[in-house]
Amino acid sequence: MMSLEFMDPDELDEAPTSVIETLGSLVEQPAVAIHMATSIAEARRLLLHHRVPALAVVDDEHHLRGLVTRTDVLRSFDESWATVADAMSCFVFALPSGANIERAAALMAYEGVGQVVVTGLAGELVGMVSALDVARHYAACAGYPVE
Repeated sequence: MMSLEFMDPDELDEAPTSVIETLGSLVEQPAVAIHMATSIAEARRLLLHHRVPALAVVDDEHHLRGLVTRTDVLRSFDESWATVADAMSCFVFALPSGANIERAAALMAYEGVGQVVVTGLAGELVGMVSALDVARHYAACAGYPVE
């Protein structure tokens, strides 16, 4: 009978190698942040304008409070009174910018989410990385042309 050994995730090396880049290297633009009181219609406009899958939702002190995705907006669009605070996901998956890309891919796959928030050394919002960003990275590493 074969025995399987599992590594403790805390024991995994987070140091990037020459092949593995950091998660922060995939952040192409700062995350678009909107206030909790922003209307669903405005969130829809910003998602389309910036061509992003999600917007960071912040409070009056600019602390991250959640994410509002395209799906969240579509589900709430008929409710003209709704704000992003009514539609957002309050549970946010975040990793530091120095984490390796594989960790982000594993987190997204395990949790079934399409993006991970990337934070800086002080926990500040740096940007977001989507599953498509990760797929493009690995396609480029394999020699496929990606735009």
